[in-house]
Amino acid sequence: MSSEVTTLELYDYQPNRGAAVFFTIIFSIVTLVQAYLLFDAFQTHNIIFVQKYTNLKLCSYTKLSLFYIPLVLGGVCEVIGFITRSISVFSKGDLNSFIAQRVCILIAPNLFMTTMYLIFGKLVQLINISNHFIFSETVNRRLFVTGNIAGSILQGVGGGISSDGTHADYEKGKKLIIAGLAIQLGIFVIFSLREFFLFKIIKNDGSNIALSTQKWKLMNLVLLASGILIMVRSIVRLVEVIEGSSSPILRHEWFSYVFDTMLMFLLMGLYAVTTPFCSLFHIQTETINFLQEDDYE
Repeated sequence: MSSEVTTLELYDYQPNRGAAVFFTIIFSIVTLVQAYLLFDAFQTHNIIFVQKYTNLKLCSYTKLSLFYIPLVLGGVCEVIGFITRSISVFSKGDLNSFIAQRVCILIAPNLFMTTMYLIFGKLVQLINISNHFIFSETVNRRLFVTGNIAGSILQGVGGGISSDGTHADYEKGKKLIIAGLAIQLGIFVIFSLREFFLFKIIKNDGSNIALSTQKWKLMNLVLLASGILIMVRSIVRLVEVIEGSSSPILRHEWFSYVFDTMLMFLLMGLYAVTTPFCSLFHIQTETINFLQEDDYE
C-alpha cells in the first residue's frame, strides 16, 4: 500500500501502465523508421552527387544527414523516457526511473526544435535567399541552436532538481524549468515568424532557384506544421509548470498524453511520412539539377 502511495506522490495521479508501454512501442517504431529513411536518403542522393555533380560546390550529403540527427536522438529520448516511465510505474514509485522519464520526455522536443532550426537555415541557403535576412543563416542557426541548448539545460537541470522531493527543491527546479521554457518559446516564436514570411519574401523577390523549384515549399509547410505542434506543447507545458502542483494539467495524466506525447509522436510521424520524397537531400538534388540545366542554356 505504501509503495502505491509513493507512486501517487510522484505523479499526482495513478499512471496508466498500458499507455506507457504503448508509447514505448510506437516511439521505438517511428524512431527506427526515421533512422532507416535518413540512411536510405543519404545513400541514394550521395550516389547521385558523387557520380554526376562533383564539380558543384554544395554542402556534402554527409553534412546534410547530420542536420537530422537531433530528430532521431529526440525519438531515442522519447523511447528512453517511456521505458523508464514503464519501469517507474511497474516498480511502484522508483525515484530514479521517475527522474529519468521526466528529464527525457522534457528534453526530447528540444532536440526536434534543433533539427527544425538546422533544416530551415540550410533550406534558405539552398534556394539562395539568405540575403533577405538581417543575419546570415549560419549566424541565425547558431543563435537559435545555442538558445535552444541553453533552454534544454535549464529544463533538464530543473526537472532533476524538482524531482528530489523537498518543497524548496521543487520551487528551485520549477523556476529553472519556467526560464528554460520561456527562452525556448521566445526563440521559437521568432523562428516561426521567419518561416511564415518565407513564402511572402519569395513571392515578392525570390531567387531563380526558389521560383523554379518546388520541394522547398512542402518542406517549409512541414516545418510550419511541426512548429504548431511544438508551440501548443510548449504553451501547455509552461502553463503547467507556472500553476505548479495545483494545476489540473499536472493532476490528470491525459493532458500530458494529449498535449505532449501525441503531439510529439505526430511530429515524428510527419517527418517519417515526408522524408522519402521531401527532405534536404531532395531539395539539394533539385537545386543541383536546376543549376546544371541553367548552365546548359
